[in-house]
Amino acid sequence: MSRTTVRPGRVGAAVALAAVLAAAGCSSGDADAAGTTDGGTLTIGLSSESECKDPQQDNYGYGSTIGRQITDSLTQRDKSDLTKIEPWLARSWEVSPDASTYTFKLRTDVTFSDGSGFDSAVVKANFEALSKIKAATGAAFVQGIAEITTPDPATVTIRFAQPNAAFLQATSSWQLGIVAPATVAKTPEQRCSEGVIGSGPYVVDEVVFNEQTTLVRRADYNWPSGAAAGTGPAKIGKLVFRIVPEAAVRTGAVTSGQLDLAQGISWQDGPALERDGLQLVKAVNKVPAVSLEVNTSRPILSEQAVRVALTHAIDRKTLTETAHNGYTLPATGSLTAASPFHIDQLDALRYDPDRSRQLLDQAGWVTGADGIRARNGQRLVITASFVANPDNQTFLEVIQQQVREVGIDFQLRPLPTGEFDKALVAGDYDVHRWSGALVDGDVLRILFSTETLNKSRLTPGNDLEPLLQQQTAIGDPAQRRQVLEQIQKILVERAYQIPVFDMVNLWGATSDLTGVGFDDSALILYDAQLAAG
Repeated sequence: MSRTTVRPGRVGAAVALAAVLAAAGCSSGDADAAGTTDGGTLTIGLSSESECKDPQQDNYGYGSTIGRQITDSLTQRDKSDLTKIEPWLARSWEVSPDASTYTFKLRTDVTFSDGSGFDSAVVKANFEALSKIKAATGAAFVQGIAEITTPDPATVTIRFAQPNAAFLQATSSWQLGIVAPATVAKTPEQRCSEGVIGSGPYVVDEVVFNEQTTLVRRADYNWPSGAAAGTGPAKIGKLVFRIVPEAAVRTGAVTSGQLDLAQGISWQDGPALERDGLQLVKAVNKVPAVSLEVNTSRPILSEQAVRVALTHAIDRKTLTETAHNGYTLPATGSLTAASPFHIDQLDALRYDPDRSRQLLDQAGWVTGADGIRARNGQRLVITASFVANPDNQTFLEVIQQQVREVGIDFQLRPLPTGEFDKALVAGDYDVHRWSGALVDGDVLRILFSTETLNKSRLTPGNDLEPLLQQQTAIGDPAQRRQVLEQIQKILVERAYQIPVFDMVNLWGATSDLTGVGFDDSALILYDAQLAAG
């Protein structure tokens, strides 16, 4: 679609986007000039592009945006009830009473975009290969698999060494999106750099890294999930993802019609977008709250008093209003309030700077002339590592100002994504900004178990570990919820995890776009369509 009307107040943003499009070798009207397929062209603005184009490995948004249109998963969550699992590449499944064995009956009409077939051997190869890529975001979901058998091409049985009650939920994630045999055969590095072949409703047509990715509709696609509204091929013929780093430029481009949909509308621009009669789509995260994950192996942060003092020194309501214009929500627990496993932990997260000062006083941290505390010649310095971007910088600067009031020198360490990943793997951080990517409560095991990511750098044999493992083995939902509640209490009350806010992702859209969906934070465009005209 080609729109050129520029509304007042957005001229600068439109001009800036025109420069971006020129750099990409095209203009906003090129798709029409070339003649689009039926359904038109949807142009989407993204804030950045991950260096890794493999949804199973990616940590930084490719899998939840571009990659989710390319790959299908065995199942999909129902949009209105995320605890309800719908068929997709698997048409049915059985779970053993102890949740250690999963048998999936697969569709037999699915093909990948390179023409290769989908069957049980492909599922087996996917999960076995992924389990060996230790740094992959999806690897934690398939750890502990003891055996995968394929009795016939349409049946795959996955047996875990220990019960894993969360695995069915995990099969709906983009991190377990199934890729073609040709992709499985590549090295992890090749998959990241070259991209993947999937069975999804769209296929990659052209990629110019950090500028533009074009996907075209598969005419033969006929296996949407049970959560989808439509059948057959996707409604829109072409998807063009353009990288537009500046939030103001993305907002202006939606307003002017140069973009149909834009990620990461800034908290400040949201009201203006709505006043212009456009859509502000809010994708509420249903995973762990955006938190400071605390490295308890660091001497200062090995003290629970310091960790808890940091927790009570953060005024979450003021932070969300100041940094996010009130669009995000103050954290009320380890998991977001929208999570089906959330418990209210308001008291443990209350803003109470007097309590913070009391704890630090009792621990021997004395306030110096500059307002920063010290003990035995060591200043109370805590450094926050994070992926360098304006949103992270802004909310962490608010925390920096707030916690200084109780004598904590909170220093910021912005890092490129690659360096941030290396720091996490090496444990080279005091605290770092993180959330999570699984709606099921088992995400807490993935984040904090000493056998998985161990975000808090807990030592083996700690008293949290048995609970993290136990909850995966409980088939009864009520009993499992009780254990998950104990886990959340330990994480927050001991301040291994310091929840800050519940993320609400803002997307801007033109008024003629309908059918955009989200599976938690993942963008679903299969049912999307543009009104004629």
